[in-house]
Amino acid sequence: MQPEATPDFNVLVTADEAWPVFERAVLAAKTDIVAGFRIFDMCTKLRSPEAREIGDDWFDLLAHAVRRGVSFRLVISDFDADMATPLHELAWRTVRQGKALEEIAGAPFGRVKVRAALHPAQPGLLPWLALLPAVLPHRLRALKQIRGIRRQRQAVGLDNGSLPEMHTVSHHQKLAVIDGEVLYVGGLDLNERRYDSQEHERDASETWSDVQLVLRGPEAAEARQHLLEFEDVCAGKAEPSHLPLLKRTMSAPRKFQLPFLSPRTVLSEIEEAHLAAFRNARHLVYLETQFLRSGVISDALAAAAVNNKDLTCVVVLPGLPEEVAFDDHDGLDARFGMALQRHAVKELVEAFGKRITFAVPVRPVMADRDERDTLAGSPLIHVHNKVLVRDDDYGIVGSANLNGRSMRWDTEVAVESTRPDRVAMLRRKLIDHWWWCDLPDEARAAETLQGWWRAEIARNAVRMPEHRSGFLVPYDADNEKELEWQLPGVTENIV
Repeated sequence: MQPEATPDFNVLVTADEAWPVFERAVLAAKTDIVAGFRIFDMCTKLRSPEAREIGDDWFDLLAHAVRRGVSFRLVISDFDADMATPLHELAWRTVRQGKALEEIAGAPFGRVKVRAALHPAQPGLLPWLALLPAVLPHRLRALKQIRGIRRQRQAVGLDNGSLPEMHTVSHHQKLAVIDGEVLYVGGLDLNERRYDSQEHERDASETWSDVQLVLRGPEAAEARQHLLEFEDVCAGKAEPSHLPLLKRTMSAPRKFQLPFLSPRTVLSEIEEAHLAAFRNARHLVYLETQFLRSGVISDALAAAAVNNKDLTCVVVLPGLPEEVAFDDHDGLDARFGMALQRHAVKELVEAFGKRITFAVPVRPVMADRDERDTLAGSPLIHVHNKVLVRDDDYGIVGSANLNGRSMRWDTEVAVESTRPDRVAMLRRKLIDHWWWCDLPDEARAAETLQGWWRAEIARNAVRMPEHRSGFLVPYDADNEKELEWQLPGVTENIV
């Protein structure tokens, strides 16, 4: 069975939609695949019928492509071995998978290149000394738990013979370019944890909402150029190319790092795109985001609300951070992030009043109200989306959350759309994801959407789950507020 042609522009909601399209693009590859992901597990199961004809998982799919003569280049994000040991191990597991792929596919030298890239930015001496007492216990625990061959093959950065380096910045992008013509980009990494369908019928801890774009056109060539150069840019060895069809966040080490925790921001195009979208909005700013923690973002959106009394806003958020809701993690990073988000939400409510709606998706079933992973008596659906739609004329989808880290530090990539037909498709797909009832025109139009949503979401909060009109219920800004912890003097960009 031949894979179908990739459309010029396609909005894909959840892995159930996105992965089959990605698989078909790989099946259709003729020359090369260039990719950069935060997580890419080749043991992830294949979902499309066409791909399953040649194997069971992504390892089989990539081996099939490599045997056909397609080159595969993947840069996987590496993480600090002491503070993010599980993610560090995942990265080097992927590197090992790449070595096995090269051998089993019988690839000639250079056809398969899978590398782990650790962002070179590190804190200066003063913040390093301040963080050292917190980092050393993490290292000691990891050294006790991880021994022998596991440390040699996966936790390769764990080392008890030197002081911790501390890498506080990462490559957070998720994109692939096939033959320099097809671009797959958004917020979705590749492993079984990310898989979910639009019905979200899994347990709360297994739900995962995300948005990805697949498009054919000049954006793909620019994304390929970015993937080939971003490591040199982040190392301070090169300047970023002018790529007008992409929006990026990139940073590099400072020349004088001594007192600084933060890197030097090289590009903040994604942040600038959001600020411009807020300034130019007439009727509606629609956001779906995993985090709303950036003071720069909330200040700009609040200013837009004050300057334009016709402006409305809808924000779809997770009920709680993933680690808090599902893992009972209450570390300082989670607590500080929750405090920042509470401040941002309060600021926006004060600026917009009833013209803003914060919503959380939940499954339409009953659950124990005392559990962290519930809201309005139902299990949470985890939101990992990173989307902005403004009125009828602008949209942006990528890997960046609305937090300082994504806006100023981590490597991020997004694509914006200004063509009315593409913006209309994007908004329609997002709306249809959350609502399963027949919507009136006022629930879709930029001028009236927020008022209808606000009223219907409020009604969902008091309905029995099976009688709701969609997944969304009101966001509870006070949920688990006792966990919040302000850290005076600490930059918001760290979380």
